[in-house]
Amino acid sequence: MHRLVLRAHVWVVAALIVVVVKLPLPWVLWLVTPWRWWQPYRSVSPDTIAQAVRRRLARPRQMKRRACLREGLTLFHFLCLAGHEPEMHFAVFPPDQAPRPMHAHCWVTLDGHPCSAPPQQPCAEVLHHSRAAGSQPPNRILP
Repeated sequence: MHRLVLRAHVWVVAALIVVVVKLPLPWVLWLVTPWRWWQPYRSVSPDTIAQAVRRRLARPRQMKRRACLREGLTLFHFLCLAGHEPEMHFAVFPPDQAPRPMHAHCWVTLDGHPCSAPPQQPCAEVLHHSRAAGSQPPNRILP
């Protein structure tokens, strides 16, 4: 029963992230970072959570080009709900050719070990987010 509730909750959060990512990144990170006291999945292992998230996002219809962002935000949220202290990493890759834009990647680590796919090529990490950093709402007013 507990896994069924987890899978349903993952489904809802993954669907809402499609809407939430339209906000500025500081607000997105604040919204997906739950309070420390709220840990409804405390007894669920990180592997079970990762499996539920990957299963839900296996064949994305939305955010195909930003699948790592959707997976990272969802995985980070649920690992926090299980009482863990995950970290989100955001990095950029140099463009392959001059007129092309830069590419970015996001991944989640737990105790220094990747929970989602880390970058496969050299990159520059530009942002690192943890639950400690997400306890206060951003100072910036929404546009």
